Amino acid sequence: MATAEPAPTAHPPLAKIIRLPAAGLVLLLFAMSTLTWTDTDLWGHTRFGLDILRDHDLPSVDPYSFTQDKPWVNHEWLSELQMGIAYHLAGPTGLALLKGTLTFAALVLMWGALRGVDPTARIIIFAVAAASTVPVTRTLRPQAWSLVLLAILCRILVEDRRRARWWAPVLLALWANLHGGWIVGLGILSVWTICDVVTWRFGELTTSPVVSTVILLATLVSTLGTPYGPELWQFLVETVRMGRDITEWRPLWRQPPPDWIPWAVTVAASVWLLRRPLRFRLHVAAVIAMLAYSSFRVMRIAPLFVACAVILLSPWFRARWPARPGHVLSGANASARGQWALAWGLFAALIIAAAWVGSRSLGCVRTEGTWIPDRVAAQVFETAPPGRVVTFFNWGEYALWHFGPRLRVSMDGRRETVYSDARLDDHDGIIRGTAHGFARLAEWRAEYAWLPSRSAATRAWLLEHGYVIDKETDRSFVARRADLPPLTVAGPAQLPGAACFPD
Repeated sequence: MATAEPAPTAHPPLAKIIRLPAAGLVLLLFAMSTLTWTDTDLWGHTRFGLDILRDHDLPSVDPYSFTQDKPWVNHEWLSELQMGIAYHLAGPTGLALLKGTLTFAALVLMWGALRGVDPTARIIIFAVAAASTVPVTRTLRPQAWSLVLLAILCRILVEDRRRARWWAPVLLALWANLHGGWIVGLGILSVWTICDVVTWRFGELTTSPVVSTVILLATLVSTLGTPYGPELWQFLVETVRMGRDITEWRPLWRQPPPDWIPWAVTVAASVWLLRRPLRFRLHVAAVIAMLAYSSFRVMRIAPLFVACAVILLSPWFRARWPARPGHVLSGANASARGQWALAWGLFAALIIAAAWVGSRSLGCVRTEGTWIPDRVAAQVFETAPPGRVVTFFNWGEYALWHFGPRLRVSMDGRRETVYSDARLDDHDGIIRGTAHGFARLAEWRAEYAWLPSRSAATRAWLLEHGYVIDKETDRSFVARRADLPPLTVAGPAQLPGAACFPD
């Protein structure tokens, strides 16, 4: 009588085994999302948010600048309020957690859009897209809210969620109070609506053009739901233009070749994939073409372009690289116990890595780079009497955080928000040392000046017109009107180099 062979040992499904390391990877990704660097505007955004939290009001007269010549239309007030709340609750750690939450939300939206794509292709596409958004996700700025809301809008459109599409007016109303990037969202919705009308005429199954038009009009009206109403539209018409002389508003062709790579890869992939005639091909092609042109002209739109393209092209990714049915782990040397041991080991390693990254990111919002304010020279302002400071664009919001409103600045990162083009020209002349700039200095007769070392001509003019130098380093100098008491440093001297916000 033959002896029955023992049944083979069943191996757990792959999806069940990878849950542990996948959870650890998610925690590590969130920890990495909280890594935050300071930019020139973080001091101002956080200060203005704290002011709104304190006063429960939006000022039109700026208490921090003595050269304001335009009403202050703070179109980013809601994002600044959230930054103020985060800082009020947990200091720099709160800012890092807020930035990490926004970054992680954008990444989750992109990853979710790629469901049904082969795992290897999905990971590669996601990694490329995530890396391309670093210019936005590296720092905490109102642009971070635009990235999240843009991802939501693109998913609503391409996944044809008809009921969800009625949320577009609410989405844009919120967006209009967070960041001026809402005009990108409105442009996408407008192009999509036009394509709805065109494809409906040719008998393609899509949303009714009447419904699409009603949603678009309702969305346009919803953007009036801000403290400024139509004034916000007028402000954006006057300020959002492609010729702005700011690095991130410059065209891609004026940037180094490496800055072109994400844009070029996205354009090439779009052209290649869109040859396949899937649903919404006209819509997706039109939106991608619009964003490709816009981001080519204004480099700050490039990360939004890449993120939006990845989501809109998700049906083409699924058609080109479809996911296959899940496999099981098998093999003579792969026991169920060994597989679980490996899963737990990976999970533990990822948790340790997430804890290490989090301990660094939550403990310091890093301030580093060649642009950072000269803290060594600025230290003399800590005990200065009230007055006005002529200063550099990149350092204005650092100064208003540390010394305002006791000391009011001549210029800061808000630029067109509170300053006219004429005022920007005045300040540019001061930095470059032109006759026009000198005339403005003579008119203002400010108590102090804190300018970069490269403004040597302005330094010489100040010395010839009743100012003395109280502090000078290899990066900047601080000048004082000779009729005022000297500026001295109280306490330990600051060290040059990298620091943590808000220092």
